[in-house]
Amino acid sequence: MEAASWDPRGVTSRAYTDEWAYRVTNALAWGYDWLHDQLTEDERALVRAALLARTRDIAEHAIVNAKIHLFPYDSHAVRSVSLTLVPACVALLGDDEADEARGWLDYCIDFLFTVYSPWGDSDGGWAEGTNYWMMGMAYLIDAANRLKSFAGLDLYQRPFFQKTGDFPLFCKAPDTRRATFGDDSTMGELPGIKTGLNMRQFAGATGNGAYQWYCNENLRLNPGTEGAFYNWGWWDTAFDELTFRTDFPSVEATPPEGGMRHFTGIGWVGVQHRMDDPQQHIQLVFKSSRFGSLSHSHGDQNAFCLSAFGEDLAIQSGHYVAFNSTMHQAWRRQTISKNAVLINGKGQYAGRNKALQMKSTGQILAAEQREDHIYIRGDATPAYALETPEVTRVEREIYFFNNSFLVFVDSIDAESPVEIDWRLHANQPYQLGKTSFRNSGEKAGFYGEVIWSESGAPTLSQETGFPGVDPVEIEGLPVSTCLTARFGQARHHRIVTLLVPYRRNDPRRIFHFVDDQGYDADLYFTDASENSFKVVVKKLAGTSL
Repeated sequence: MEAASWDPRGVTSRAYTDEWAYRVTNALAWGYDWLHDQLTEDERALVRAALLARTRDIAEHAIVNAKIHLFPYDSHAVRSVSLTLVPACVALLGDDEADEARGWLDYCIDFLFTVYSPWGDSDGGWAEGTNYWMMGMAYLIDAANRLKSFAGLDLYQRPFFQKTGDFPLFCKAPDTRRATFGDDSTMGELPGIKTGLNMRQFAGATGNGAYQWYCNENLRLNPGTEGAFYNWGWWDTAFDELTFRTDFPSVEATPPEGGMRHFTGIGWVGVQHRMDDPQQHIQLVFKSSRFGSLSHSHGDQNAFCLSAFGEDLAIQSGHYVAFNSTMHQAWRRQTISKNAVLINGKGQYAGRNKALQMKSTGQILAAEQREDHIYIRGDATPAYALETPEVTRVEREIYFFNNSFLVFVDSIDAESPVEIDWRLHANQPYQLGKTSFRNSGEKAGFYGEVIWSESGAPTLSQETGFPGVDPVEIEGLPVSTCLTARFGQARHHRIVTLLVPYRRNDPRRIFHFVDDQGYDADLYFTDASENSFKVVVKKLAGTSL
């Protein structure tokens, strides 16, 4: 009754701050539904009027102003459909205002069964990243469960929902923290508990035991975080437990299969090796996306992240302290915080112009599981060309050999000479050699070396900190270190880099040599078991195996 007395156009209105408006409207919807028989008619009228006014405000914004059926990339307006409009409209049906609410509900159902999800396709990916997958799916699951029980409409049968559990499974394993992309409110902690509970829901809906395994691992590794700011007030885990046990069968957990998933609709590739064994686990995530730097995506086309043996190694740098903070705008969204290249000191467009964000794109040209390695190739030329129009080609190839080590081939061409910064971020400082580097964590480490460069040897340097960020925003938070390998000006760059992860108690060595006397550069690699691998780089022309 107190919430119903608040001004729908006041400080809890959608126009003032939509997150508050969504939650007040939700509270009124659930309260009106659950307490209906205990309220007097006058009390019902007061609550109903407030609920109707707030629902109308949110619905008209999504349908008329944001027009999410035409431009479905307004993250908050899209979220309002499942988070608020579905339960509010269901609660209002049966009253005098049912015709208006029925129209909004029909719109929501049409949207969820056709346009949704704007951030992915039948592969199940979510372009905003795993953290916003957690949030989007949390509210979608609630709406799907309401529609299923209230109207017999089963959203879970759509192909997207049958596969979307693969996205966190392959792009943010339960033991990883900073080894993935996008805004992430857990601030470097393990995946939020709602990620695991979402996965349990999809296990029940699909029968996939690997999703249940993820849930079990998530809850095992991350207990006691219900009170963390990114959980408390957002989710009710006890209610999750109640509704799951009521609506879905329990599924037996099964260890996840390793390998590669290419989420073609969003331009992500997730690679997992022995996820069920922390002593053997390696995660690689690569991105080159048609969604550019829109919404919660960043200027990170052709970037990668790496986690191995229970520790994040090549990380996404920075902290998601607040949307549009200096940390967010000057560092976190920018290419400077990614494991990617800068061209003449510039990255990809990641400013606030949405039209340019949508043009700052990349594309995955190949993602293949071959006999003894995984091969990935991405093209980020459009993303870089917005800031450096003289570039004509920016491609990166990754060879992940024998689930053991990685070889990167970066190919940059331009109409005039350009300087290249090859950047790599880690949680702690590096040991630097002339063309090699090493980084050691608590459980694992990695070493790397620039094997070959057509434009000459690089100059290596490192910097700890976040230049351009207000220090007040990150007070008390961990600070990462960036390695930069700088290559002098040239019109054509071909850069080959070796990266070898290892357990601290089990270092490994990859032997290599180069034969570059012809038009090609032949690079040979041999591991400790005498397995041999070869990469061929075509000078000034391209790369092939």
